[in-house]
Amino acid sequence: MISRRGAFILSGGLFMISIGLALDGIVPVFDILILVMQQPLIYGISDIIVTYFLILGILMVIGTTFGYPIFRIQANTEGISVQRVLDKKKCFAGEYIHVRITIHNKGPSAIDHLEIFDAYPETMDLVLGENYLYTRINANSKAEFSYILRTPVRGLFNIGPTKVIIHDRLGFYEEETIKQDFDEVLVYPSYEDIKKLKTLGAKRQLGKMFGIHKTKLKGTGMEFWGIRDYFPEDAFRYIDWKAFSRTHKLQIREFETEKNIRVMVLLDTSQSMDQGLIRNTKLEFSIRAVVLLAHMAQERKDMIGLATFNSKVNTFIKPGHGTTQFNRILEDLAYVAPSGPSYLTRAVQNLIMRTRGRGLLLIISDLEGKKKDILDGIRKASAAGFDVIIISPFGPFFEIQNIRLGPTEKALGEAIAEEYYDIRTRLSRDIQRYRAGVISVGPDDFLISVINEYIEAKRRGIGLV
Repeated sequence: MISRRGAFILSGGLFMISIGLALDGIVPVFDILILVMQQPLIYGISDIIVTYFLILGILMVIGTTFGYPIFRIQANTEGISVQRVLDKKKCFAGEYIHVRITIHNKGPSAIDHLEIFDAYPETMDLVLGENYLYTRINANSKAEFSYILRTPVRGLFNIGPTKVIIHDRLGFYEEETIKQDFDEVLVYPSYEDIKKLKTLGAKRQLGKMFGIHKTKLKGTGMEFWGIRDYFPEDAFRYIDWKAFSRTHKLQIREFETEKNIRVMVLLDTSQSMDQGLIRNTKLEFSIRAVVLLAHMAQERKDMIGLATFNSKVNTFIKPGHGTTQFNRILEDLAYVAPSGPSYLTRAVQNLIMRTRGRGLLLIISDLEGKKKDILDGIRKASAAGFDVIIISPFGPFFEIQNIRLGPTEKALGEAIAEEYYDIRTRLSRDIQRYRAGVISVGPDDFLISVINEYIEAKRRGIGLV
């Protein structure tokens, strides 16, 4: 096809020819005037000017059209192959991906002017190199270029396609094709919060911030708990005969054993969870909290499961423990995208049918669905034997902090927040009737609130396995 430069010159040539023909058509009019007036005119149009416009226009048109068949024969985009190689196809948010592009000219002739554009998602940042190459490539030769992308946002992304453009030497023509080859990149949620938690643990600051709690029960363990009086239903093997020889009373030695708890996370992925600043929405903070909670449960060998829902349950991972379970949760969270309305009752009913053991049910939701649906869902969860705790991101806390807002907009936002807070308070009172706690959180206290609730549940022994 003709390029912008070629189109401009071709249009200019046609315009010059039009002017020449128009001027040539005016010349006979001047001849008639001379005959009528019987005297020469002071001003006229020279034949040289007409010839100049016509010849120049014809040359411009010929120059941009006659070379096109030859260019089409030489510009063989089918002979160009493009190969993209990524150093990784799965990574955590905030990490880097090295992209290397190899171009192979399989045609019989060299290409003097070749352009390559490799597309990447707008949400990724180009930190080093260029995703563009303008080069000359010989027959049966290769050329390479590379660039590095940063992946600040979790999700599933496509790198590609690749655009190949061949130009002629004068830039009059170009042949363009798009190589529809894509490479999928799965970006897991950020690992930075876990790194910070490990740093605090290494500095022995974690216990000062949250306290170190283990769930211990009296029973058949290895660690001595204490001595108590003997009851007829006690087994003889636990009688402390040394204490009997001293006190002449039958007494039982008791030991303690550490137990693990079961945690089920119900994550709201409805459209309202997408509110907030870019890359710091309610949903993104919720996902960060779930990742941190899953890591802590893995470290303490507690069982943790995950279900995501909007109008229905989209993903479900039954409670488990270990590295495999943690990786499954990470993978599910990477695919999460906000959409649709929120129906908590349907999610709870589905959860009750699919889980046998009960335990701590941690619902992370902004509670912006229908009030009746929310209360019905929590009532059914409590009736089924779950200990329900709701971590609820409070919408205005995520929105009125926008630095782009002016004083008027911020004041209006704070007024709306106060009204919304009254609605949330009344809803919280209704929820508490079903023995469920509601904690409204903002960006500053989201993660720490989730950690505190988990540690408190572990201290109280909720959902023992």
